[in-house]
Amino acid sequence: MGTVTTPARLFLAACCAILLLLPGVAQAQDVTEADLRNADSDEGLFTVHQVDDKILFEIPDAMWGRDMAVMSRYAQAQEGLAARGGGDRMTANMVVQWERRGDRVYLRTQSYSNTADEGDNVHLAVQNSNFAPVVASFPVELTRGNASVIDVTDLYMGDHPSFAFPRQRRSTLGIRGYDRDRSWLEFARSFPENIEVRVVRSYAADNPPSNRRGGTVSFEINHSMILLPEEPMMPRLADERVTYITVSQTDYSRDFQGVRPYQYLRRFRLEPSDMDAFQRGELVEPVKPIVWYIDPATPEEWIPYYKEGIMEWEDAFEQAGFKNALDVKVAPTEDEDPEFSLLDARYNVIRYVATPVRSANAGGDVVDPRSGEVIRAHMNMYHGLDERLRWWLVSQVATANPDFQTNELSEEDMGEALRYVISHEMAHAMGLPHNQRANFVFPVDSLRSPDFVERMGHSASSVGRTRYNYVAQPGDNVLPERRIGLWDEFAIMWGYRPIPEATTPEEEFDTLNEWIVERSDRPWFRSAYAQFGMDVEWDPYRMTEGISADPVEAAVYGMRNLRTATENLMDWVLDEGDDYYELGTHYLQNLTQWNRYAEHAASAVGGSWTHHKRYGEEGWVYTPIEKDYQQKAMAFIEEHILSTPTWALDMDMLRRLEHAGAVERIRAYQELAVQRLLNHARLARMIEHEAFLGDETYRPADMLDDARTAVWREVGNGEAIDTYRRNLQRAYLEQAHYLLHEAEADHWAPPRSGNLRVGSNDDPPLNADLHISQSDIRPLVRDQLRLLHDEITDAINGGVSDRMTRIHLEDALERIEATL
Repeated sequence: MGTVTTPARLFLAACCAILLLLPGVAQAQDVTEADLRNADSDEGLFTVHQVDDKILFEIPDAMWGRDMAVMSRYAQAQEGLAARGGGDRMTANMVVQWERRGDRVYLRTQSYSNTADEGDNVHLAVQNSNFAPVVASFPVELTRGNASVIDVTDLYMGDHPSFAFPRQRRSTLGIRGYDRDRSWLEFARSFPENIEVRVVRSYAADNPPSNRRGGTVSFEINHSMILLPEEPMMPRLADERVTYITVSQTDYSRDFQGVRPYQYLRRFRLEPSDMDAFQRGELVEPVKPIVWYIDPATPEEWIPYYKEGIMEWEDAFEQAGFKNALDVKVAPTEDEDPEFSLLDARYNVIRYVATPVRSANAGGDVVDPRSGEVIRAHMNMYHGLDERLRWWLVSQVATANPDFQTNELSEEDMGEALRYVISHEMAHAMGLPHNQRANFVFPVDSLRSPDFVERMGHSASSVGRTRYNYVAQPGDNVLPERRIGLWDEFAIMWGYRPIPEATTPEEEFDTLNEWIVERSDRPWFRSAYAQFGMDVEWDPYRMTEGISADPVEAAVYGMRNLRTATENLMDWVLDEGDDYYELGTHYLQNLTQWNRYAEHAASAVGGSWTHHKRYGEEGWVYTPIEKDYQQKAMAFIEEHILSTPTWALDMDMLRRLEHAGAVERIRAYQELAVQRLLNHARLARMIEHEAFLGDETYRPADMLDDARTAVWREVGNGEAIDTYRRNLQRAYLEQAHYLLHEAEADHWAPPRSGNLRVGSNDDPPLNADLHISQSDIRPLVRDQLRLLHDEITDAINGGVSDRMTRIHLEDALERIEATL
């Protein structure tokens, strides 16, 4: 052949380049077999290779199309970055699949909120409406037998949106850009069912959460990729009568003429190791027990209490048919086992976090969206929790228990308080939400009986947001310890006990329903979510931080304890030489407790009792609260909330804490009380109750009369009106003005009925939007202001000797006239 000319050579090179860019044409890559032979390799779910600064995945063909959950949690976080420090999620989990097409591999996210049976024609329609987004693409570097090697370095070390700092946080922190030079790989490890990649990432930032001068946001993040079961666990349908945390799924193959999202329980997979023995009624061990690992950073003295808080749930699982269902161990340190990590997706962990956050939390980190199976769960125990526990104990039970009249609990008492928190968080990890209804089941007198409380506890659930028995009084000798309750044991049985004869969730229904109905006459087997926000607080049995079958009477006892605790705070929490930090924090906690009792009573006014039922069970789900009980609640509010709380106004104590502020503080709490009573949603409910029940219910006009009398009582009896009462009365006038002129713009509008989730614990949102201008609310409020105007006018005309009282009443008249 002759020599190829230079133009011809250029043409040939260009053709080769074009061919290499065509789909399906193999391209020369940067990774060779020699690189892999010299790599730091780790076999597992995939073989993970580290070649210099590269991360390579060798993905077996068997893994194409398998569902995997991706979880990204802070291993270490810059101060102020993560809400609760290391262990928090950086962003929400996602489910992904790896897919090879030709010489490229694609990473795609999957959703299972909509499904259909593969053999059903509608399955194609569901697929067409749920196309899996492609989040990343990789050239195949090498094919090795039945596996493909790809370079995922940029996925983890670049600024890929799915694995990098969330965009919604970037604007808040003033992120200018990702700095690869100040970021590095800590490790990439592969295990049989998961891959763990940990990296340090740094960003240039104008508004970092700490160390502003450095202009940097840095953190260590652990990315877990967890293989989901090839055969999903059979899900269990949720039922609003037994509250569970759930996953939502719309199955278009269900035998239903329409579209109804169904809820499945979030729960661990517990399967009998010996089904024959289980069916004979014997306790059996599960195939895979639920094992918890305690962070070795946990203070050593608390570890036995953590273990006890976990293991007390063994009795509940025995009712579900299992023995030895739980185990708890202290996790090894890095020196003891370099391969172990608390962020490894194989382990359920109790992490101890050095942060001032005064709380704890728990839940399923990784949940299979196809079935609700909890693959991995966690608890975070924050160091600041100890202080909050002391606040609760002083404000609620120290009056009756002298051991808690202190600023430093004994190791045993603090350990017992922490054990309760672990037990509470354990419930969440098992799938149980806050069941408020089970807290309000026992008579007040029983809660003052040491024998009763020792046998039954002071509520039926440790997972409800109710801390301690504030009903018990000095001399009752009732201990405050909490254990799991009757509802907790039933809920675990109901959610976890296998039903071997059922092969589908629908086939389980009759048995699950029977378990509920046969217990429905006993209130300690009922459940309902908590209510938060004055617009939707209408059931005293669903209020947070409350107890007893008579919440108002319980609040009376609670107030006795609270007044005593507040009057004795200085003696209880201060030692010679102390500053006033302890005094100030306990005092503010006591006011918070006061506000809780106000909420409990207010929810009864215009409220209803909830008893979730299904068709075939007798009675209503929502029963209007009896007239006399509403009036009892109103009397409590007048005596304990709207009256000036002199017990909280000890000048000797307050002037050790502040030079001023008490007047405004009390004003703010009492303003909340007025806003709860003169609330558009409450009035709307009372109007509806009157429409159905007439004189049998507490009429809204009568309630407003009582509220006006309670707030303005000095006008009728000619007394001087002090500073606190003047502030309260002006709050009343401002709330009346709001209802007459402003409330329509932000009125309460419940969701439409189409959002009702079957089997969820949501209240059916069937009621229409509230249009205040078309309701009786404004005429009722105008009537109150006119009556008040006449009463104030008569008082002024009769002569008012106290100057500030006269000035205040004249101002009130002007405000009323302006509002009207």
